[in-house]
Formats: sequence, structure tokens, C-alpha cells
Amino acid sequence: MAQSADAEAEASDSYGDIVVTARRREESLQEVPLTITALSEEQLQRTGTSSLADLATQTPGLAFQDSNGAFQAPVIRGVAQVDQVGAQGNVGVFVDGVYLNNRSGLEFGLMDIARIEVVKGPQSALYGRNTFAGAINYVTRAPSTKEFGGTFIGEIGDYGRRKISASLNVPLVQDMLAVRLFGGYAKFDGTILNERDGENIGGYDHRYTFGGTVLFQPTPELSIKLFASHTDQENDQGPLVGMPSIANNCGSQVVRSGVTYNTLLCGELPKFTSVNMDTNIGYGLRGDSDLFYGTATYDFGGAALTALVSHTKAGFSSLIDTTADPTAINTPAGTRSRQQFTNSVGDASKETAVDIRLDSTGSGPLQWTIGAYFFDSNVSDILELSGQPVGQPNSTPVAFSQRGGILDTKGWAIYGSAAFKFSDAFNAQLELRYNDEKQDFSGRGTAAAARGSNDYKFLTPRLTLNYQLDGALVYASAARGYKTGGFNSNAFGLPQFIYEAETNWTYELGMKTNPVRGLQLNGAAFYIDWNDLQAQVQIPSSTLNVVQNNGGARSVGVELDATYNFTPDLFLRVSGTKLRPTYKDDVLDGEVAAPCGDITGSQIAVRGCSYAVGGNQLSRTTDFQFAINAGYTARDIVPGVNAYIRGDYSYQASKFSDSLNFQRQGDIELANARIGIEPAAGVDISLWVKNLFDYKYNARATVVGSVADGSPLSGITYTRVYPGERRTWGLTGSYRF
Repeated sequence: MAQSADAEAEASDSYGDIVVTARRREESLQEVPLTITALSEEQLQRTGTSSLADLATQTPGLAFQDSNGAFQAPVIRGVAQVDQVGAQGNVGVFVDGVYLNNRSGLEFGLMDIARIEVVKGPQSALYGRNTFAGAINYVTRAPSTKEFGGTFIGEIGDYGRRKISASLNVPLVQDMLAVRLFGGYAKFDGTILNERDGENIGGYDHRYTFGGTVLFQPTPELSIKLFASHTDQENDQGPLVGMPSIANNCGSQVVRSGVTYNTLLCGELPKFTSVNMDTNIGYGLRGDSDLFYGTATYDFGGAALTALVSHTKAGFSSLIDTTADPTAINTPAGTRSRQQFTNSVGDASKETAVDIRLDSTGSGPLQWTIGAYFFDSNVSDILELSGQPVGQPNSTPVAFSQRGGILDTKGWAIYGSAAFKFSDAFNAQLELRYNDEKQDFSGRGTAAAARGSNDYKFLTPRLTLNYQLDGALVYASAARGYKTGGFNSNAFGLPQFIYEAETNWTYELGMKTNPVRGLQLNGAAFYIDWNDLQAQVQIPSSTLNVVQNNGGARSVGVELDATYNFTPDLFLRVSGTKLRPTYKDDVLDGEVAAPCGDITGSQIAVRGCSYAVGGNQLSRTTDFQFAINAGYTARDIVPGVNAYIRGDYSYQASKFSDSLNFQRQGDIELANARIGIEPAAGVDISLWVKNLFDYKYNARATVVGSVADGSPLSGITYTRVYPGERRTWGLTGSYRF
């Protein structure tokens, strides 16, 4: 989805109206019949939003989990990606409409961002692939051919925080040619103490980004833009605590060496402020990514032709201590020690895409788009589990399990939309996309012989009806989401080697209103019917779990976003989502089959659960979240000097770690504050605090089979708890000219 060359957000600290391009046209946010959260550049700066985790605190209906940059998983409206380490996500992430086909390295904190748009509900019709639940689009700031200008930002803070970034806009030929350059560097020690080496963990040794954009407008009708960026990062491991399996207190019971174990840990998880991890052998996420695109638009008068050609490339590796126990290296577990690591040894991707479309530009009752899209994608998705020999802490971990391979996907699509204005008040829009994709898979490591291919041909429509009342836009929509299937490298030769696509239909009724002067009140109700869920299943007569189409799920909810501007300088925003995402009755979750004794050869003595999880809340989803934001600007406290203060509070209800709903990760409450001064035109100096009250919380938790305790036959699991970031403060200075 290409952006026009001069598409920029209106700066509005009070969450006022913003120009967005979610439907491939520049439109006022309040006039688009879609549920969208859009943050301008100023809002991003004043809220301190520099990551997807930060973005989730500002966006009703958006949740997020990762492991310090790895396995990033945005979740919109409870449609959580069930396979946590799969290559394809449920929410597509884009830069200027260019799809990023790697789930690592999606950070934007150092990019030259004009705004971020979070579009909720399936967006396959116009955005394309992997927008099953929605899309997140980072819109970069375009060059200006009119004025020389730029931005310089510097930041220091506790825990070794350092950040510097800059951008420069240079008009080379007035009204014809301009270039915009940007770059930045950041480091951060992290806030969680690692007891093993006395250092903090969860930060990054470095992140840097640089790039530039060239804009050429030789005639009023023709516009050409070229963009390139490079990002490099070296992140710590995500801090985690491995809860010992002896702490399990529920589930089923099994006897091993005369000792009775429970298979699961139930109840609300404890909060931790320190961990004990191997940082000698283990490291976090390391790698880099490149993005290149060129777009050209020619306005014929009445219609405009746009061509977008893009190329992305990314490569990452990680080695993560998933045991987090200093005694593990000296404790035998079969032929290895209990010290285990998770290795991402093939997290690489590249993609080339071409998007050509023709848009109407007139002001008549019919507005239309027609386009064609071609892509060639390669994703290497190889994950290893490895262990060290007993008593050899400096040894290279030896792999004992490997999954994944290389997936080549080639495809094309034709798409279009037609919006007809039946009257001044009533409008209808139909979007439709036909996709043809072919996947070729080749396994690696222990599954090197695995080869397979599959074809997908599918339609993704969206129908929207909207009616303009006095001061209100009322809309209703129905949209189909589609996500292609894939391959289980460890099930080659079995019927379960291939899994097929999953789909959803999302129905939404919404309203955007300005009922009184200064008040913006938006709300929506939605129902999502999700079928052929891609989730773990237990292979009959086997201990093997693989991804298959496993029943369905549904999510129903309401969303509210209200902003009141008491004065041009004082605002209050309240937003939230209440939803219920549940499994349908036909789901038999293979992830919990072993601890519940639902596998062949199970050693379970007393069963305490079942892998039939229908009616339970989807794992790793929250059913309630809300946020409160407020700010005040004091003008001319002395002549020419402004000051401001703002506060941001967000709450996210506890998630369940798995489909049994036995284990709760705990609520997340975060309060941030910022006070700033603008002593001269373009100068901003602010002091800020994140997690003001130093609230302890768990950012993530996962339940995994304990191989060292005989899993899967024993059914014994252990829980990895990822502590959330502690209170941090910093000082930021910026100069815009």
C-alpha cells in the first residue's frame, strides 16, 4: 500500500483529527468508516512511544508480547497467533505500505516517523497478506521541496540509556527535487538485575538506523519517491525466570523415581525483579534489516497511476538461556545437563514486490481503485533446542531438536474497490482481492528430507456501509480475513505434514461523533468468527505435536475512544476495549495434551485436566484494557516560553498462559509522566518517567514441556516468566528547524 509523497500527520498533542491513508487515500481520521488508532509524530514523542509494546498502551484493542525483539506478536481484538514461533503473524506490519515479512526487528524508535496507523479488523482486501486481524503501518516523513529543515533529538536516562537521532530535509531544486536523510543510535542496559554476573539485562548493546528519501516532482502531474533504510540491533536476552517443575501445583499427577509431580503450575504467577541467566554463552537477538522501495505516481486528471517496487531483507540469530538456573549445568538430564538453550539459527527473510494501481481522483459520486500485486518471498524459519554437556559451562550447546526450514512463496493478486455516494449522507464501499499464491518448503537439520508445496487461491472481500448523521458517522462492515497454511517439518511423510489456511469473518458496527464542541467520541462493536484455527494437535498413536487446522474461535467485544478538549491547551482522553475471545467447542489443544494425559504412552497416574478446551479464553489474550491520557500546555509563562505536562495511564487485564486457563500472568498497570518546556521556537526539553510507581508485572509467560523431566510422556511442564521493565527516567531535548 503506497503512500502519497506529502502524506503527513497533523501535529496534535490532544488526539485531535489526523489525516490517514488507511484506504489508500488521504482522509480525515473522523471520516473513515474503519476503527483506526493513529498517533502523530508529536503524540509519539510526548507519550514516549518507541516500540510496539509502547504502542499497545496507547491503542485500545491492541496487545503485544515478545522476547526483547524476538518472536514479536501484536494481537488485535483477541485474535492471537496460536503458534507462538510461526513465521506468519496475524497482524501485518508495514513501512509506508511495504510489508515486513520477518517477525523480528520490527522496531521503529529510530526511524523518521510522521505517524503510525493501527487499522483493526481484516485488511486483506487492500493491504494484502497477513493482515488477518489488522494492520500496523509506520508512515515515514516525506521530503519537502519547499523548505530546508530538520530535527535533532538527544536523550539520556538511568540504566545507561543513551539515544541520539536526527533528520535533515534539503530542497535541491525548488518545487521539484528534495532529499531527506535520517539516522539514529541508541543503547540501554535494561532494568532487570541478572544475579549471575551482577549486570542488568533486557536492554540492548546498540540499535542504529540510517536512511534517506529522494523526492522528484518534475511536473505537477508526476511524482517519484525513492526510499532506503538500514537497521542494525544487538539486543540482550529477554530476562526470564524458569520456575522449577517441583513448584507445579495442579494439572495431572505423575510419579518419577518415587516422587509425585504435578504437571502444571496454576494460579497467578509471582513477579520478579531479578533473574539468573547465562550471558556467557547465551545472547539475545542480533541482526539487521534493509528496506528499499521506489514509487511513482502520475495524475492523468480524473485518475492517477501509482507503481510501487519494494525489496526487504532481514537476518537475525539468537541464543537464549531458557533454563535460567545456575545449578542446571551440573545436573544430569539423560545424556545432557539440564542447561538448555533456544536457538534461532535461521531467522532470515527477503522479499521483492511490485504493486501497480489506478485510482480515481475526481469528486464525483463514484470513487474507485483497481490494482495488481506481485511478490516473491523467502523466509528461513529454523528453531533449535540445544543443551550443554554436564559440568561444561563454556561448551557450545549441542542441538537435540530442530524444527522449521525455508519457505519460498510466490504469488500475485488483483484487487479493487468501488465507493458510491448514493446521497450526501449515504455511502457504500466494496473492496475485493483475488490472491494466487504458491508455497515451496524445504526442511533443514533433522528434517532435511522434508519437501513440499501447496497452492492457495482465495478471495478476501470487505463491504462497508456508512451514513452521515448530524455530527456523526455511523458505519457497518463485514470483512473476510485469510491466512495461508504451512508445513510441519517434523511430520514429513505423515498426513499432518501440511496444514491449510485459516479464515475469519469480522462484523463491525461503529460510530464516530463530535456531539459537542471539543468532544470526539468514537465507538465500535465487533464479532469475529474464526474458523480452521492453526493450532497444535496431538498426532494419534504418537507423542508428536504439530500445527493443524484445529476447530475455531470467536471474539466479541466493544471499543470506546473519547477525547475532550476543554481548551486548545487542555485535553483528556479515555479509551478501552472489553472483549471475550474464546475457543469453540471443537478445539482439542495439542499444547496441553501431554500434561493432561491425552497422548499415547502417557505416564500420567491421575488425570486432572483435558485437552478439550472449548469455551475457554484464548491463551495469551486479554479481555479488558483501558487507558487515560491527559495533558496541559501553559502558554507564555514568560514571553515566548511555553511549558507542558502530561500523564498516561494504561491497564491490561491478566492473560492466561495456555488454553486451560489455569495460569494467570497478572494485570499490567503502567503510569507514565512527562513535564517539558519550550524555551524558544523549535526547542523542546522534557523530563519523563516511565512506570512511575515502579509497578512489578510480568510482560510474558510461556508453559513448555520439561524435556529434562521426561516430557512429553511424563507430561511435566515448567513455566518461563518474563519480568516487565522497572521504572526508568530520562531527559530528552529536541530542536526542530
